[in-house]
Amino acid sequence: MNGTAGSSTRSIVLIHAIRSSRTMWKGQRRRLRDWGFEVLTPDLPGHGRRRGETFTLDGALATIDEAVATCQEPPLLVGLSLGGYLTLHWAGTHPDRLAAVVAADCTIVPGPATARLYGLWMTAKDFLPGDSDSRVVRSFARRHSRKAAKRYYGGGRAHGVVRAVVRLIGGLDLLADVAAIDVPITFVNGEHDPFRRHESLFLEAARDGDLVILRDAGHIANLSRPKRFAKLLRDRARRERTAVVPAP
Repeated sequence: MNGTAGSSTRSIVLIHAIRSSRTMWKGQRRRLRDWGFEVLTPDLPGHGRRRGETFTLDGALATIDEAVATCQEPPLLVGLSLGGYLTLHWAGTHPDRLAAVVAADCTIVPGPATARLYGLWMTAKDFLPGDSDSRVVRSFARRHSRKAAKRYYGGGRAHGVVRAVVRLIGGLDLLADVAAIDVPITFVNGEHDPFRRHESLFLEAARDGDLVILRDAGHIANLSRPKRFAKLLRDRARRERTAVVPAP
């Protein structure tokens, strides 16, 4: 599949965050399909309908590869958090197969120490008394909304993936991946996302990159600002770069 770098596209692939699934994209998928886009939302290994599988880097990259190959034309590849890391790594090692990239909530260079802390934070709630799944869903709903929690965990909360994810993100050279990407990249961060720390490094590494900050949004920006996020994807698929810092 060969296409012109930076071309518009009617195909979009959405890669979800850790412990979530395809259901986190429900709002964007519906709107984008209403606008005439072909939208694919695969589950990563160990997540959603594939929770019985082991999460591996090779398996995750194969999932993206299959989704991109299924598209009718070179797609806009979108990932958030873990999905963003995977999207950048895949795009940096698969030239000439995409129209553009959107990487959300993943602009922090994840060295081994940072990755370990992230893993401890992700698993800490599992060791508290009671039903960890229910507790995490309630906590997510308090930070976002009940609707957002239902979408994030609509495919079930993935267990047994954090250790593999920590090894993965601790071993990636994301800035090298970004530098190798041959299509436009849009980095998207929620205004209050702690993963914004190295925004400038990612922008400097990109051959053709821009940054969008979603105001009043947190780490899972597509659920904090679902309509704005969908419109941003629509504009990027059409190769429009207006409203770099969307209004609240």
